[in-house]
Amino acid sequence: MSKKRILVTGAGSGFGRAVALRLAANGHEVIAGVQITPQVTELRELAASLDLKLRVEKLDITSARDRAHAWQWDIDVLLNNAGDAETGAIAEIPVDILRSQFETNVFANLELTQGFVRQMVERRKGKIVFVSSIAGLLTGPFTGAYCASKHALESIAEALHMELAEFGIQVATINPGPYSTGFNDRMMETWKSWYDPQKHFTDHSGLKFPFEQYDPEEMVAKMVEVVEGDGGLFRNLLPAHFVDIVKQDQQDAWTRQQS
Repeated sequence: MSKKRILVTGAGSGFGRAVALRLAANGHEVIAGVQITPQVTELRELAASLDLKLRVEKLDITSARDRAHAWQWDIDVLLNNAGDAETGAIAEIPVDILRSQFETNVFANLELTQGFVRQMVERRKGKIVFVSSIAGLLTGPFTGAYCASKHALESIAEALHMELAEFGIQVATINPGPYSTGFNDRMMETWKSWYDPQKHFTDHSGLKFPFEQYDPEEMVAKMVEVVEGDGGLFRNLLPAHFVDIVKQDQQDAWTRQQS
């Protein structure tokens, strides 16, 4: 296996942190981008305690300054892992929150990618991996904002896959299902920042994450496999049994009634 220069965004926690450490342990030259300065120190100390060579940099993907700084790095693989999630009824969620959701999950990811695409085109080689979600392939109640942003990211990834093939650039998506990284639990609390039962008509009182959550190890291993590999599937969705759930949901959409 050839050693690669890899940028992992959103490496301050969850999948991003685990994958960055695993890739470093496998001998790759890894840049772990984290959103805030305290995460830089924390991750550097963790890598040192594990005797791993890991370059940790502040990279808030929504910051034009941070993106411009990142474009100076010479990389083989870009793992777009940074993102966040908002919940709440789409009929009532403040549109500014929806805009912010798209700014992070869609526009910032695309703008960061565009900068690196240019250097990959010059080399006629490279790989771009987007961490999407099963939410990019189906939609549920009270998660419309997050699902919409991931649907948009899916379309961007598919377009890039078709447009960049002639330049030797590979594009893939990672579509995690319900894994226990803390992300889903935090997501299901975000509606509380704006919801007022005296003003809003939708009932959020029983809102909870709808699926059992699984050990993230198999997803971490798959992400490492996709980043390290040459070729492979465009879409990588786990747990495996959710593939059929997603396909059935998409099929059901053709016969779904209006009410």
